[in-house]
Amino acid sequence: MGSYNGDFLSGEISPDRKEFIIKTIRNTPTYSVWNEEQLHEMYEQLTKLKNSGEDSMVITSGMLPILLNRNEIEKLHKDLGEVIAQTHQL
Repeated sequence: MGSYNGDFLSGEISPDRKEFIIKTIRNTPTYSVWNEEQLHEMYEQLTKLKNSGEDSMVITSGMLPILLNRNEIEKLHKDLGEVIAQTHQL
């Protein structure tokens, strides 16, 4: 298992299970497990959102909604791309 500490997300990458265990989102402690399909779905959704020019998005961390601004959307998109790449490398 490998650690990941990005600009917006941190957690553990489990390449054998092809999943990412999220420990923080925007420095907010959380615990969520995303499988490979969920990682790709979120990455695709963020790609569409970035290309649409939308300025905000709401995600949930457990029961806590988090409003993301344009800059945070771009950071999350970048981090997810790195997590996906590392999932396939480890």
